[in-house]
Amino acid sequence: MSQLEPATLRRYKERGLYDVASVKKVFDDSFIAHVSYIDNGFPACQPMLALVREEWEDAEGEEPKNEPASGTGNTDTDANGRQKTAYVYLHGHPTTRLMELIKQAGKAASAPTNGDATNGDATNGHVPSEPVKVCITATKIDGLVLSTAPNGHSFNYRSAMIHGTCEQVRGKELKKQIMTEVTNKIVPNRCAEVNPMASIVATMVYIVRVRIDRLSVKARTGVPGIQDRNPAVDGPNVEPPAWAGVVPLWEQLGEPVDAGLTPGASVSDNLRNFIAERNAAHAAHAKSVAK
Repeated sequence: MSQLEPATLRRYKERGLYDVASVKKVFDDSFIAHVSYIDNGFPACQPMLALVREEWEDAEGEEPKNEPASGTGNTDTDANGRQKTAYVYLHGHPTTRLMELIKQAGKAASAPTNGDATNGDATNGHVPSEPVKVCITATKIDGLVLSTAPNGHSFNYRSAMIHGTCEQVRGKELKKQIMTEVTNKIVPNRCAEVNPMASIVATMVYIVRVRIDRLSVKARTGVPGIQDRNPAVDGPNVEPPAWAGVVPLWEQLGEPVDAGLTPGASVSDNLRNFIAERNAAHAAHAKSVAK
């Protein structure tokens, strides 16, 4: 696998980060990502859960191993010469438009050309279509940045972007692993405290692996900037003086609401601990970057 390319920022270049660890952190902190692609010449975008997963891959870059890799880099190599490589996994019903496009591209790529056709099964010179390319983004807003003038207002934020190439995941065991990790992305260790996955589910869900071509994170932290003004030209400053500062903002998980579908069940310590720890961590981060 070639070295990942940075999706280099054009403005505020000092805010850019180009490593897997930074990108993965934003996606890990976000329940929903947005996946953009081209459908019949028109741009399309849909919200999805995106799982960024690092795996051990042979030096030749053939196929990733099923087990996730530990750590957060994208160039680490183990004693067997395997490289740690990051992928994004998406899942959905086979009839959703993005999944249909990926299936069509896969079939076209594997279809024989005129030179390879046998038994009259020609494709009339059909040229296989290109694999589906996607742009996947996730954004966390950490605060409202309020300045003394309208054009100085902004947000503290972390925004991750990945450009990649899609391919279908076919291995049943890998599909089950990905689906387990998707559930545990919502609530860590959740799969260990719920009923086992129904066997039919693995065949009904379409799993897509996105090979990462480029990535970046853009982040803003700190207090607002105050633009220079000329009161004689722009008008006098307001009195009393306009307040400037940051209002920290974070996502808050509330008290669980029982569905009434499982009499006798109670909220697990695992779920309660996750809610408390996530709320505290996100609040602490938003407050820390407000300074």
